[in-house]
Order: sequence, then structure tokens, then C-alpha cells
Amino acid sequence: MRNIPTDLLRTFLAVIDLRSHTRAAEQLGRTQPAISLQMKKLQELLNVSLFAKDASAQPTEAGELVASYARQMLALNDEMVLRLSRRDQHGKIRLGIPNDYADHFLPKLMPRLARSGHDFRFEVVCDLSHVLLQGLRNGLYDLVVAMTPDGPAEGAFMTWKEPLAWVGDSPTSLVTDGGGNLRIVCYPEGCLYRRAMLTALQRDGRGYDLVYTSPSLSGLEAAVGSGFGNTVLARRILPSKLATLDDALGLPRLTDVVVGIYLSSDRKRSPVAESFAAHFADAFLAETRDG
Repeated sequence: MRNIPTDLLRTFLAVIDLRSHTRAAEQLGRTQPAISLQMKKLQELLNVSLFAKDASAQPTEAGELVASYARQMLALNDEMVLRLSRRDQHGKIRLGIPNDYADHFLPKLMPRLARSGHDFRFEVVCDLSHVLLQGLRNGLYDLVVAMTPDGPAEGAFMTWKEPLAWVGDSPTSLVTDGGGNLRIVCYPEGCLYRRAMLTALQRDGRGYDLVYTSPSLSGLEAAVGSGFGNTVLARRILPSKLATLDDALGLPRLTDVVVGIYLSSDRKRSPVAESFAAHFADAFLAETRDG
């Protein structure tokens, strides 16, 4: 009887959910040849063609069947690990995550975990990404979600590119002072949103004034929502009360950031952290697939 490794199934689902081997490679922090080799190995193990010949990420009828079983198998795998972790002395997750990602993803993940009967404990710290990654290296966290500017940091469980957007209280709400300088609302120094925003403005020679700084997403939302200034946030996690600014306003182009899920390299790390990382990755892929 052949055994199918779960990492091959996770990669297969990433390819079909993201509709691209290249995007799957980016999301999973691997090279495209590595993804292709995994898919070749999976097809050899199953002795079927998983992808249509005229569309490399489009599953065949057999591929659709494998995807259905893969989702069930991975769900059972994660369920088993999470249930066993409740008997493990390391069943607590020390999670480091940026403020806006915590607000966006954790409310979706927690009810899902609760419905599955999991009652392990969390310690959640929200901070700037570079601080969280340093904390992970120092053993302060089991798992970290963090942004990096030019590519993933070492040891990523999964990564993806996150487009950024200029934000206001309405699509046409560009807030300037009497001299035409853009009024900027932002996170503190060290935030990649802030760096991307100011770099873009400086590159285009656009004047600006930092009028409000807050470490809290709710603080930025309140300032921007009241028309006090503009900011930059990830498109995916834009608060519902705010809006991306129209391209017609002529604001400079922003570079994407890379977001990654990182696990502690400690050999004694809790198995629940690995399973939670998989749940987080599944939530991202489901949102991408449904969006």
C-alpha cells in the first residue's frame, strides 16, 4: 500500500487554489522547480495525471478527486495533532503577529478551532514584524506572522506577496495641507507600510507631513476615518470603514511586501504550533480561493 506524504498534498492544494505553480512557490517559500518536482512525485505515487495538459494548474477529473480527498486527509491530520496536543505540556501557543493581521485573521480562526473542540491556550503579542522575527530567533514565540520587504526571512513555513494600497475615508479623499503636502497617518518607525509609503513619496518628490502616528490599527482607522489624513495598508486587510484611493489621484506606486508564517526552530517546539500554522495557511488559501 502506497503512503501519500501530507506535504505533497498541501502543495497540490496550494497550486490549484492559487491557480499557479509560480504563486504556490511564492506562497510556500520554495522555488518553482521544487514545486514541480513535488507534483511530479505525487503524480508518480498516484499513477494519474493531476493537471490538464493545456492549463498547468487546472486539475483533471482525477485531480479534482484527489483534491477532495486531500482536504479531508489534511483536516483529519490537523485534527489529530491538535487533539493530542491538549495532552502535551507544550500545548500553549506563543503567537507573535502584526496588529492588523491579528484583527483580520484571528476572529476567523478562533471560532473554527472552538467548533473543533480545541481548548489550548494562546499568548498573543502584536508588534512590528522585525521585532517579532527577532523574538522568534530569541525563543520568545512558537509561531510568528511577519512582513519582510525584499523576500521571505529564513525558515518560512509559508509566504505570499501582499499588495499595498493608499487609503482614505473615501475613494476620493486625498488629504493635504495648505501647501499641498500629503497628510500622513502611519504606524511607528520600523513598520514596512510606513517605509513603503515614505519611499514612494520621496521617489516621486511628493511633499508630505507626518501628522499622526499610532501602534494600533484602531488608532489609524480612527484618524483616517475622520479625514485627518491618509495612510497605506495591505489591501487584503483593509478595515470596512476605509477605502482604497482612486488611481486617478496620481499617488505614487507602492511596492508589495512579503508576508510569511514562521515557526520556531526549537526541536522541542509544540506540535500544536505546526498545526496552527497549517490552519492559518488554510485560512489564507480559502480567502484567496473565495475572493
